[in-house]
Amino acid sequence: MKKEILKDYLKNEKVDIDKIIDDFYSYVYIVVKNGVSIYITDEDIEEIISDVFVAIWKNSSNLLKTTEIKPYLAGTAKNIIRNKYRNTNVDIPISDYQENLVDICNIEKITEENEQNKVILDTLKLVKTEEYEIFILFYYEGKSIKEIAKKLNFSIGNVKTILHRVRKVIRKKLEDGGYGYGK
Repeated sequence: MKKEILKDYLKNEKVDIDKIIDDFYSYVYIVVKNGVSIYITDEDIEEIISDVFVAIWKNSSNLLKTTEIKPYLAGTAKNIIRNKYRNTNVDIPISDYQENLVDICNIEKITEENEQNKVILDTLKLVKTEEYEIFILFYYEGKSIKEIAKKLNFSIGNVKTILHRVRKVIRKKLEDGGYGYGK
């Protein structure tokens, strides 16, 4: 898979920020959503995402044309999140947590779910890059099979086949790990 670099997003020696936003908004959203606490508002998430794209736009003249876009955006997002938390004092009363407090029975369930997620993530590291990308686009970014096919220039049938194959590998790994899902 070709890595997207800054040079690919230049238009008349200026960064084409609209194209970067179109191509990477979902990616930055996932990075930000995974990097913030559950108590941050949707408005704050949108602000962070905007700040990420403003940062690449403002700093594009200082970046090498070979700078990879995804790592740059992810690093920028993490820095903005860290600064936002550093500058924000949030006092949440314990009563706000009461509904989220976990009893002993749920701890076992949460632990098992975490273990299953680890098996899934470890399994995804073993599949081909295109299989990984299709799985992430479908399950983590909520893209439709049709959207994935168009984005990756695959047939809809090919995307369905790849998803089926990856699910089968994951199911096998989960079964081998003692998580009985059956057929």
